[in-house]
Amino acid sequence: MFVSGEIQIVPIGSEASFTRYIAEVKSILNDSGLQHTMHDSGTNFQGDYALVSQVVQRCMVSVLENGAPRVLCYVKLGARTDKDYSKEISAAEKVQRYLDTKK
Repeated sequence: MFVSGEIQIVPIGSEASFTRYIAEVKSILNDSGLQHTMHDSGTNFQGDYALVSQVVQRCMVSVLENGAPRVLCYVKLGARTDKDYSKEISAAEKVQRYLDTKK
């Protein structure tokens, strides 16, 4: 099943900066083959559900193995059967194209 969604990883009980944890999460996402876009409060992604589940687990384990005593992981997923949106442009790009036509 193809899904799209967002993941937010929050190390708990560690130093104030999350940079080293999130840098490792970014490396895991890059190596996974999932289509993804990181932003300030999380990462949007698209891919096969089984792969997404494995990647989420690897990201959480990575944060724990890198010294955070706890990790919170928020995951939002969506799937649809009415069209194959794995081949469509992202909603953000659709909005940008719309705005570009209004200029």
